[in-house]
Amino acid sequence: MRRIKNQLVIAGILFFGMSTNAQDRLMTLGYVSANIELAENFKEYEEVPLISNETFTYKYKGEEVIVNFNEDEHIEYYNNGEHYIKSNLTWVSKDECIITLDEITLPDLPFKPGNSLRMKITSVRGKYVYYESTLAGRTWKGKMKRVKQSPKEYVASK
Repeated sequence: MRRIKNQLVIAGILFFGMSTNAQDRLMTLGYVSANIELAENFKEYEEVPLISNETFTYKYKGEEVIVNFNEDEHIEYYNNGEHYIKSNLTWVSKDECIITLDEITLPDLPFKPGNSLRMKITSVRGKYVYYESTLAGRTWKGKMKRVKQSPKEYVASK
């Protein structure tokens, strides 16, 4: 009986771990310690990063999010463009940047302007960009799909 109980507990933990999204769990942390500090000897990357002036999509809570990387600006559009998060981009290498939140209209987001995260591109395969992000001491992996339209064109086509 004890063995069955232990197996059920392990199965429950595994199911919970696989059924929740790392970004969803991150949203419950709040903005405490939600900043990435740049080293004093920081030097901004001056060449063209792996992604620049491009639009991507990814899923968040079953909905499609549109992401636009435009030189030193990063914007995520939620709810068919009804809400957004605008951020400043600072590239520290060809495949790594600091994204600092600037303006937020997405309700119930536990972070505030000035909070920042580090995004490291781990690979690019076809239309997909795989990345690892760190915010508030938590790291998660994700992927974005490259789309050809601008964010406004993409929303209009849906």
